[in-house]
Formats: sequence, C-alpha cells, structure tokens
Amino acid sequence: MIELRLFLHDDASELDRLRAVLERGGFRVVDPAPSSPPQDSVTVVTASAEESPLSLEEAQRRIEELEMQLRELRNSDVAKSQFLANVSHELRTPLTAIVTYGEVLRDGLLGEVTPRQSEAIQSVIGSSRQLLGMIEEILTYARTSARATQLEAEPVVLPDVIRDVYRMSASLMRKKGIRFETSYQKGLPPAHADREKVRHVLANLVGNAIDFTPEGGRIAISVSRRPSDTKWLEVVVEDDGIGIDPQHHEMIFREFAQVDSSRARRHHGTGLGLAIARSFVHLHGGEIWVESELGKGSRFCFTLPADRAGEQSGAA
Repeated sequence: MIELRLFLHDDASELDRLRAVLERGGFRVVDPAPSSPPQDSVTVVTASAEESPLSLEEAQRRIEELEMQLRELRNSDVAKSQFLANVSHELRTPLTAIVTYGEVLRDGLLGEVTPRQSEAIQSVIGSSRQLLGMIEEILTYARTSARATQLEAEPVVLPDVIRDVYRMSASLMRKKGIRFETSYQKGLPPAHADREKVRHVLANLVGNAIDFTPEGGRIAISVSRRPSDTKWLEVVVEDDGIGIDPQHHEMIFREFAQVDSSRARRHHGTGLGLAIARSFVHLHGGEIWVESELGKGSRFCFTLPADRAGEQSGAA
C-alpha cells in the first residue's frame, strides 16, 4: 500500500473538495491518528492493495494529478477571496453614503419631514445598515480565507466579553421577551485569546440564538474548564429555539451554507457567520461544535486555551 500525507491547515472547505477529488481518483481518506500533526491537518491514505493494486508509475501519475488539482483549488480560493474583498469594498462606500444622507433627512436637517416620510427613511437606514453588516462579514471571511488574519492573544476575562455582547443584543432580546442567563465556574482563569475574535464568535452565536428562539424563550451562556483537559475553557451558548437536524450539524459550519436555502426562508444572511466563527476558534487551537435536535433547542460549544499566568496568579 502506498501512503500519501497532505497537511491542510485550517481550511475545511478545501479539505471537503480535496476529499471528493481523492475519492474519484481511487484514494481513501482517513482521520489522522492521535500521534499525527495538529487537528487542522489531515492524513490522506491510498486504498488497500486488495481493493486497488497500483504500480509505482501509476501511483506517481495519480499523485502528480492530485498535486495539480490541489494547486488549482488553492488558486480558485485565492481568486474567490480577492473577488469578494473587491466587491465588498466597492459596495461599502455607497451604502455608507446612503445611511449618512438618510440620517440627515430623518433628523430634518434638509427640511421638515412628515411622520410617514420619517418612518420610510428609518426603514431605508435600517436596511442599509443590515447590508453593511453583511458586507463586513464577507470582508472578514475574505481576509480569513487569504490568511490575512493575525491572532493578538492576551489574557481575556470572558465574563467581560459576554457582558459586551449582551449590551449589543439586549434591545433585540427585550423586543422578543427572551430571558438571558449566564453561569461561570468558580475560580475561572482568563482565556489566552484575541479579545475581538472571541467577541465576534460570541456575537455570532448569540445573534443566531436570538433569530431562531421564539418569543418568550431563553438564551444561556456558561463558561467552565473543560472536564477532559483543564488547560482549556469551554464556552456554551444554549437556546430553546427550533433546533437543528443532526444531519445538518457539519453543514452549518461551511461557507455560504443555509439549512433552508429556499427564497421563502424566514432567516436571511450570508451563510458565513459560523464558518468565520469556526476559523477564529481554530486560530486559537480550539474546537467548535453543536449539539442539537429539531424542536429541542441548540447548544453551540467552543474551547479556548486558559491563560497559564492568570491561572497561576489565581491559584496563588
């Protein structure tokens, strides 16, 4: 049996496409062994000789074909990311102008407006801000795909970040009558993380929970040490919303994925939020996953490394 090892760092979408290419070429993909490189790598192994006997020449030819296809996939990803970044920058400028002039009109700086006109202007402003949010998400994804995102790790007190995220979302929760609860394990150390990226992950998970939780529902965030490894902190965002079918648990973390892709779907977005969240968590070396069933709510969990200096200080 001939063995081929490829290491793909933090690019699940590229791995999915490469897996399909390899399977068409007669190879079998297996998960890396515990002694393999970090979790953002994958070991690719050929099929056994009994299933597909290959000569050395044939194996070499297939490997060269796979290398060429892999380069094409990488080039395609780079072109896609550049296109998204360019289009997003071009759209952001006129939309910002629309919001600015809308606020000028709404505040009556160019003359008095009627209540009905003010309501229409406010709708224009709100829709434009929603589009700006989507554009910022696309830009973040483009930077992440282009490996232009750097990690600026420092001691981060997670309860403080959670309070910031709550203040951003409090009005939406009050509008739907959603209860917000938090719980923190005693003696919790800070996380060794990039504060802004952690805030982005939490804001995305809380925003999704608000969207998919009915009126009068509940959202809870808990932070504790990971039972299996106390060097890691585990953050859980839980809701009692509509839930997610287990067959879609992996799909929702892919780029541009939508469980309901019909035009009549109630919840709209770019489909990039969870893909970006996973990328940011992987940058910290952590993991992110979902536990959910239809009609039984969802639990989104992710891990972050504990700050060792803060942990030792707390112990002292």
